[in-house]
Amino acid sequence: MEVLLMKIMIVDDEQLMRQGIIKKIEMSGLPVTIIAEVGDGLKALRMLHEVMPDIVITDIRMPHMDGLEFLREAFQLFPELQFIVISGFGEFEYAQKAIQYGVMDYLLKPVDKAELKESLIRIMDKIEKRIQHSSLGERFKHLQNRNEESLREQMLSKFIQYGANNEQSSALRDEWLHTIKLSCSNFVAVVFVLDSFKLPHLSFRKQDEKLLWFAVQNIISIVLEATGRAGVLFRHAMLENELVYVLGGESPIKANDLHRELEEILGGIKLHLKLGATIGCGTSVNQMDNIQQSYQQAKLALRNTIIHGSGRVYLTDKEHVRDGLHSVISREDEALLLGCLSECNVGAIAHWIEQRVERFAASEQFLFTHLESFCVEFHLLLRKYLLTQTSIPEWIIGDLDDTLTWLHGLKNWREISAQLIEIVENIIGHLYKLRHSSEYSLIDDVKLYIEHSLHEPLNLQMIAKQFFFNPSYFSRRFKEWFGESLVNYLTAARIHKSEQLLEDPKLKIQQVAELVGFNDAAYFSSVFRKSTGLTPNQFRISAASANKSLSES
Repeated sequence: MEVLLMKIMIVDDEQLMRQGIIKKIEMSGLPVTIIAEVGDGLKALRMLHEVMPDIVITDIRMPHMDGLEFLREAFQLFPELQFIVISGFGEFEYAQKAIQYGVMDYLLKPVDKAELKESLIRIMDKIEKRIQHSSLGERFKHLQNRNEESLREQMLSKFIQYGANNEQSSALRDEWLHTIKLSCSNFVAVVFVLDSFKLPHLSFRKQDEKLLWFAVQNIISIVLEATGRAGVLFRHAMLENELVYVLGGESPIKANDLHRELEEILGGIKLHLKLGATIGCGTSVNQMDNIQQSYQQAKLALRNTIIHGSGRVYLTDKEHVRDGLHSVISREDEALLLGCLSECNVGAIAHWIEQRVERFAASEQFLFTHLESFCVEFHLLLRKYLLTQTSIPEWIIGDLDDTLTWLHGLKNWREISAQLIEIVENIIGHLYKLRHSSEYSLIDDVKLYIEHSLHEPLNLQMIAKQFFFNPSYFSRRFKEWFGESLVNYLTAARIHKSEQLLEDPKLKIQQVAELVGFNDAAYFSSVFRKSTGLTPNQFRISAASANKSLSES
C-alpha cells in the first residue's frame, strides 16, 4: 500500500523551539512535510482553512490565544485533526485538559527526538486506518472542499487579471479580501513566480505538487504576517507557476518598505525548499477595485528578468517608468541608421544594435520599460525610412503591435539583437525585390511561387521568408489581397493542380498526391472528395469520358 505524506503545522511562540522541532522531524525520515509554522494560536486558527494539516504540534502557553483555547476552537472546526501538545513541567494540568480535544500525546520540553518520532508514527498509523475505513460521503466532502478552493482561485485570478465588474463583485465576497477592503485604504499586488521544478523534489513525491505550493505559501505568509501586514495569498488559476499576494494597509504602501521582507522570502524558499523564485511588486492603489493596476505593474516589473535575470525582487519605480517614455535613440543615431539603410549596410546596423543592447543590459538602471521604448523607436525609425521606398512598410516590418508581441515573448535580452538584425535583413532583401518590380507584381510573384511549390510543405512562415515579409502582417493581409485565407488558397490550388494531373492515366493516385503536397494518398482522397464531390478515381473516369466525347464530336 502506498504511504501517505502527512502535512504538519507547528504552533509555538518561540522561533528557536519551532526550528528545533522542524529539525527533529526532518531527521526522523518519516513521510511528512511541514506546511506551516505559526507564532500564536489566533494566526494558526486562521491558517487551518488554508493549509488543511493532518497533524498539529502546539505549545500550551502562547500570546493572543493560548494552546488550550486554540485546541478547543480547532477541535470544533476539524474534529478529525490530530494534535501533539508540548508543555513544560508546571503545565501538566493543561495537558490533561487537552486530552478531551482528541490529543493523543503530549511531550515535555525540551522535546526528545525519539519521543517525537514515536508520537508521529502512532498518529500517522491512526490517520491511515481512518482513511482506509472512511465512508464514500467523507471522501466526497474532501473532494468538494478541493473544488471550492479551485473555484475561489479562479474567481480571485479573474478579478486580479481583468478587474471585470461581475468578477469584482464575486471576488469581493471572498471573506479575507472583503475584510481587507473594509479595514484598509491602500492596496498593493505582489507576484511570486517560481522557477521550473521537477517532482520528486526533496521529500515531495510526484503527486505532492500541491503540498510543495503550500510550503511556498507558508514561507510567504510567515514573513509578511510577522510584520503585521494584512493580506490575501492565492495561486493564480490560469498561470500555475504564479502566486499573488494582495496586501492592505492604512497608509500608502511603499514598495521599498517591502523590499527587505520580499528578499527574506526569496532566501526562505531557497533555503528550505531549494527552489528559485522571482518577485514583482506593483505600486499602491487607494481602491481595491483598482488592484489590477498594481498587479499589471508587478507583472511588468517581472519582465526585467529578460535583462537582469531571475531570483531577484523587482519593484515598480514610477520615475523609471516615466523615464522609459523619453527618447532612447538620439538624432545622431537616427541619422547614422538612415544612412546605413540607404547604403544597404546591414553589417554596420548589426554592429550598432549589438553594441547598444549589450550596453543596456550591463546597466542596473536599465529596465524593461526602457527596452520597450528602444524597440518602439527602432520600429518607427524603420517605418519612417520605408515610407520613402514603399507605400506599405507593414508588409516588411509589421505594425507596432507585432513588435510588442515578439518583444514580450522573448526570454533573454540576447534574443533582441538577433530579432532586430533579422528585421533589417528582411528590409534590405525586400527593397532589392521592390527595385526590380512593382508591389502589384510582387503579389503575382507570390502566386507564381505557390503554384511552383505545391509539392512542398508550404506554410505562412516559408512564404513570408521567401519574400522578406513580416509573417504576422502577411497573415492578416493575405485574405485582403487574395480573397481567402492562406490555408483555403493552398487547398484550392492543390486540388486544381491535381485535377490537371489526374487526366494523365500514367500517374498513380499516390504520385498525384505527392506532386501537390500530400504524403498520404488516403488523406488526399478525403480532401479531394470534400472539395469536388468525387473521389480521385471517379474524377479521372469522368474526365476521361468527357475528353472522349469531345474527341468524337
